[in-house]
Amino acid sequence: MSKLVTKVLATGAAVSMLTLPGLAPVVAAPSLGNGDSTEDSAASSSDSAPANTGESSRDSSGGSTPATSESPADDAQDSDSDAQSAPEGTKVQLLNITDFHGRISESGTQVASVVEEERADFGTGGDNAGTAMLSTGDNIGASTYTSSSQNDSPTLDVLNAIGVQAAAVGNHEFDKGLDDLTGRVSDEADFPYSAANVYDKGTENVVDGLDEYSVIDVGGVKIAVIGVVTRDTASLVSPDGIADIDFGDPTDAVNRVAEDIEALPDEERPDMTVVEAHLGATNTESLEDAEASNAEFKKLVTETDASVDAMFTGHTHLPYAFEAPVPGEPDRTRPVIEAGSYGEYVGRVTMRSDGNGDWQADGLDLIETEDKSYDSAVVDEVAEIVSAAEDKAKELGSEVSGTISEDITRAKKDGEEDRGAESTLGNLVADALKEGVEETQLEEADFGITNPGGLRTDLLCDEIYNTEDECEVTVAELNSVLPFANDHGVVTMKGEDVIGLFEEQWQPEDASRAFLHLGISDDLDVVYDSNANQGEHVKSVKVDGEEIDPDKEYRVATLSFLAAGGDNFFSFAEGDFEQSGLTDFETWENYFNKHQDEGKDVTPDKNERQADAAKDVIDSGDLTAELTGPKAVNPGESADFVLKTDAKSKVAGPVDVTVDLPDGYTAEAVEKSSTQSASADAPEVSAEAENAKTITLDSIPAGKSETPVTVTAPKDASGKVTVKVSLQANAEGPWWDDNPLPLAHQFEAEAAVGDDANASAGDDGSADGGAADGGADGGNADGGDSAAGGADGGADGSSAADGASADADGANASAEGGSADGSGSDANGSKDGGDLPRTGFETFNIVAAALALIVAGGTAVTLVRRRKINS
Repeated sequence: MSKLVTKVLATGAAVSMLTLPGLAPVVAAPSLGNGDSTEDSAASSSDSAPANTGESSRDSSGGSTPATSESPADDAQDSDSDAQSAPEGTKVQLLNITDFHGRISESGTQVASVVEEERADFGTGGDNAGTAMLSTGDNIGASTYTSSSQNDSPTLDVLNAIGVQAAAVGNHEFDKGLDDLTGRVSDEADFPYSAANVYDKGTENVVDGLDEYSVIDVGGVKIAVIGVVTRDTASLVSPDGIADIDFGDPTDAVNRVAEDIEALPDEERPDMTVVEAHLGATNTESLEDAEASNAEFKKLVTETDASVDAMFTGHTHLPYAFEAPVPGEPDRTRPVIEAGSYGEYVGRVTMRSDGNGDWQADGLDLIETEDKSYDSAVVDEVAEIVSAAEDKAKELGSEVSGTISEDITRAKKDGEEDRGAESTLGNLVADALKEGVEETQLEEADFGITNPGGLRTDLLCDEIYNTEDECEVTVAELNSVLPFANDHGVVTMKGEDVIGLFEEQWQPEDASRAFLHLGISDDLDVVYDSNANQGEHVKSVKVDGEEIDPDKEYRVATLSFLAAGGDNFFSFAEGDFEQSGLTDFETWENYFNKHQDEGKDVTPDKNERQADAAKDVIDSGDLTAELTGPKAVNPGESADFVLKTDAKSKVAGPVDVTVDLPDGYTAEAVEKSSTQSASADAPEVSAEAENAKTITLDSIPAGKSETPVTVTAPKDASGKVTVKVSLQANAEGPWWDDNPLPLAHQFEAEAAVGDDANASAGDDGSADGGAADGGADGGNADGGDSAAGGADGGADGSSAADGASADADGANASAEGGSADGSGSDANGSKDGGDLPRTGFETFNIVAAALALIVAGGTAVTLVRRRKINS
């Protein structure tokens, strides 16, 4: 055991634990040689002494040695006597919480009520030795404002009052670095933190200030509690705070310590061994499914030494209770429990001795804490701690920082947070990080990036922290979104490393999540292909509309967690990080304050900033489309352009068809004209308006359909007209990977008007010049090669084959690059022989690439500003 904890336990200088029924002080674990101190200490046992509510759970003046009482002579051995197996039939109740995350306001008294009631019901005497209270870590960190505003000290006070006797470290115990954990946190906690797999870098010596295990005494039964934490911790906390330590394999560490415990002299060997492991399963349907869901969990369950009698797990926030076979002993099982998170459950296991050194679970359960209330001095003490913390937090956090126009949220799937999808909240935080650089001494950033795991809650209009009005946002609510207090700054890095960041959204095979979707500022547009091979997913990264230069340096506003390579975004570590002197939260708060000073709401941007080319229905062949137009348009007159689609199945809407026309021209939706195919259906149009710039389609039906749009030229029109059209998912429609049209597609066409139209008409009816002016940027739907595969994307239109007019049915349209020469008869059957303006439609995902295939081999499709998304 480390010197720090040995000192605390041996002298009692920092510990004055409440003496509760069945609760005993911790006994120091003997030194096992892995960098631990050789000091030993002892503590006496407790069985049924009532809680002394007149004493504080911590005596800041130095305290006294914990109170003791005699154990029943007939039922438990004296803890100072030579260790022997607990008599057959001896029972110990083990209670456990995990991933509490400072939820003292939400569940502090409820957890205390369940613990106190279970202690009282189990009692002591007879076969019942008493109750142990344990934790699997993440007691602090990612806390709500009541606790986080006061450095989580109120949470440690609550856990002390409840009588937690031993805890494993969780990854969040390292949020403020190792020194904070082994210093301030350990000093404030009346219980030891154990971490058998946390080593000094390059060794297997457990770091000073943490234990491999601790020993607690429950009514004369000595219980060894081994603590371990997931190896993912190295990527889940800021690397700067853990630079001098390694996280080893949890099961290997447990087995090493268990073997050492078994080798102890009889008088030192504990009666029972329990593992507190901050790692867990992500599928809880069955033990087999749980093991298959996480390799660390499977190894712990199936390879941990048989001397371990029970295992409590955590980290994944999922409640489950299994009885797992003991390796090498087919007739025995042992409990494997995770008590959910946030104090929603208390895990309970009753262990019964067989008299030969082994213990069997005599019952295991997950007890819900919601609405629990129990009359107890301990519960009253917890209530007082929480009340005082809330009063202080309201004083600190009730200030209104700004207003939101509507809810701004994390991505959700089946009602749960989805870190693998884009969110309006993540993108907004990235905007704030980028803009926040302008208020510091640093040079401006090119864009901002944040990680989804750093977003801990949503901003909701109807969530009222204190007495603020609806949609007002307080300091406390902002802090709940970004509770980690990371340093804000700028990483200067090459474009190739920025591309690497987006490729690293696909996490390593052993990571807890396969994909982590970065939040990005409005300056970026990213296209990837989720079906591509590892290392080849990213198809396009644009900064302010320009393809990123792999060799150029870019300034990326972010937070210290990512800058150090957190969440396996190692490409960040290739750059140089400059700190702004602010935390991410301070930058976030300043962003809201600035909007407030300007009298503006903070609003969610519902435009997608990353798109998956693999989800595009045009690319997949589920939808084809073409845009046709009449041959000529005269000044002051109208002409119909028709969007024709052919879908294998219905495309969910609503769909916005946005028409971009030169000044003076107007567009409106019209009823199906007599020139349209009688067999084609027209999509239902939600909005018809004269001079409409956006026409909303409820959906695109299966099969063939036509959407006519009338374009009217001004009376003084002449020369040529260029029309642009886009199709884009409406904000009210499906969003992200559920949306069948993740990419927006843009088209444009040029046509002669008035005198130029008549003068340019030749014997073949082609438009002047024989082609629309392309000017393509060479992108297809994924920002890469020409969509049609004919001419390259740099074509100016003249390279389009003359014969393409037949395929295009008379349409002269381009996607900022390719073009058709427009020769041939009127696309909608017009016989007047006049030359017509060719339309462009920025066809909403659907019309884009298909038109490129239909119009001409030289047509190219380019990514334009993205489709809309729901928050």
